[in-house]
Amino acid sequence: MRRPTQKQRTELAFRAYLDLIDTADWLKREMRAPLDAFDMTMMDFRLMEMLYREGALTAPDIARKIGRPRQDVQVITARLEERGWVGRRMVSLPPVEFERAHVAKAEQDGREGRQVGVVGLTASGKRLMGNALPRHARMVRALMRVLDAREKESICKICRKLRSREAVFRFLQEIRMIDEDEQAVEVREEAAAELERLTERMRARGRPGHGGRKHRPLRTRR
Repeated sequence: MRRPTQKQRTELAFRAYLDLIDTADWLKREMRAPLDAFDMTMMDFRLMEMLYREGALTAPDIARKIGRPRQDVQVITARLEERGWVGRRMVSLPPVEFERAHVAKAEQDGREGRQVGVVGLTASGKRLMGNALPRHARMVRALMRVLDAREKESICKICRKLRSREAVFRFLQEIRMIDEDEQAVEVREEAAAELERLTERMRARGRPGHGGRKHRPLRTRR
């Protein structure tokens, strides 16, 4: 079986990219109605679901987990706080353990023993999620019923792999390879053009009337 060309690999990657985007947009549209019933946006639900599942978190942790800038998290949190669904408070992190006291500072998170702000669900927010989450989960299950368990697990693995550090490394590697391929094409084209110019000059030297040297026939000894 022949290996796909660079163009074929690019076209396949682009089709997969478009399929992912179209499917994500379709899922968001289908799930819009259940969230509208609770007057929530998708990001509102995403943040509250995370807090409901994991407990109180710092704003940087929330931003990292949902892949959004911290400023966006602050805006969402402020909106949910106004509605009485989430609250913010300052807590003290436990002091660093003795075993970690001699670890290089670069390997520590630098937050032990400090006061940090955390975001958590209020009692009202917990009641809301206790009511909204089961309904949302049933809707999702209905939409995903066409896939079997193995296919669902494959989707989870594929999405995690796309978001992993390995994907970032491969992205940079691929971009570098594309740049190198483009440079190689340019070098080949320049070399071919230079060879053509040299060939044309050599031909011109051998033509009468172009100042080229005339080749005399070789004399044979008698």
